[in-house]
Amino acid sequence: MQPGQYPFGLSDSEEARALKLHRQSIIFDWMSTDIGGPNIFSSYPKGMLAEMRQEVAKAGAGFSAFCIASFWPYEMAISGRSDVLRDWFVQSGLTCGTYIMPVYEGNDPDCEIYEKMAQRYDALPWLRRVTTASEIRQAKQDGAVALYGHWQPTVPIPRKLSAIDRAYGQGLRSLMLTYNRMDNVGVGCTERVDAGLSMFGVEVVRHCEALGLIVDVSHCGHETTLDACRVAKRPVNANHTCAKALSPVARAKSDDALKAIADTGGVIGVLVVPFFISSTPTPTIEIVLEHIDYIANLVGWRHVSLGTDWPYQLPPGMMAALMKDSLAEIGFRPEDRVDTDDHVVGFEDYRDLANISRGLVKRGYSDEQIRGILGENALRVFADICG
Repeated sequence: MQPGQYPFGLSDSEEARALKLHRQSIIFDWMSTDIGGPNIFSSYPKGMLAEMRQEVAKAGAGFSAFCIASFWPYEMAISGRSDVLRDWFVQSGLTCGTYIMPVYEGNDPDCEIYEKMAQRYDALPWLRRVTTASEIRQAKQDGAVALYGHWQPTVPIPRKLSAIDRAYGQGLRSLMLTYNRMDNVGVGCTERVDAGLSMFGVEVVRHCEALGLIVDVSHCGHETTLDACRVAKRPVNANHTCAKALSPVARAKSDDALKAIADTGGVIGVLVVPFFISSTPTPTIEIVLEHIDYIANLVGWRHVSLGTDWPYQLPPGMMAALMKDSLAEIGFRPEDRVDTDDHVVGFEDYRDLANISRGLVKRGYSDEQIRGILGENALRVFADICG
């Protein structure tokens, strides 16, 4: 199957409409995981791939190796050795994606790697790290790709709020309150008990809002999600999740949680992680669209956006090898069914973003609704909080 050509059975006029919408719309992905998935690596000469594998082998099987492999296509672009990455970005139509900007204090080698990676993006003239909605629109106008800073606290948010200030100064504009486990802010979605925000968690929410930093509850447990929405005075997002009514997994959000998020004015970014959206291995893009439909019908289309979170940009099979020892450490359990080799048919890399536009046309959404889901809804929240 060619990228962006899932067989929805669209008419010629529907295909033309979908293509026009995809090309002209702001396409904002709250949780992009780089552009190429495993597929991009087959576009490089074998000799170049051998160099990458040697570097990964030197780093061992840990976090450093993961970063070397996932960032390698960027290094090939920065060095001028290959334009594959830029070509795939152009084919995807993505306007704004994500880069990682950690919140930490002291010496943390993993977080320092993330900071260095963020700085490396600046070496590519067609990539722009952005902090405002107007910069995102300008990137679209200029044919560039925007990236905004987000942090998922696999390392809990430090007690000193100055750590958040520091990350904000380096580009952070969205902060998830917890990862999967319980920490000093609140309770994650795979924890054995459920509770709301801690007193410190309330401070974090209020501090983020004062800074102009988006509060995200994607991995938060049910009560922490609801509590964050009660405490917040500005929009709260769940920027990469799905509907628990369709897929009863820990990473999904209940109807009550989805309504609470929408009631703050926030948006729900629908992910394409196969083992979260469905209990059936290798689901299709139709299942992703069903989650979009469900959430749009529940809380209104103006509160629906994209937060794909899959697939990761790593050579085939490498993610399983590099992450086999870390999944439990960050709170994933056997019942979470994490399968790093699985994928969604119709979304195998970001060149398949067009399938979301095409699928929304097939399902009868209006042009305004499609533009909203693809990016305008997200941009509204971004502008409201970040400027």
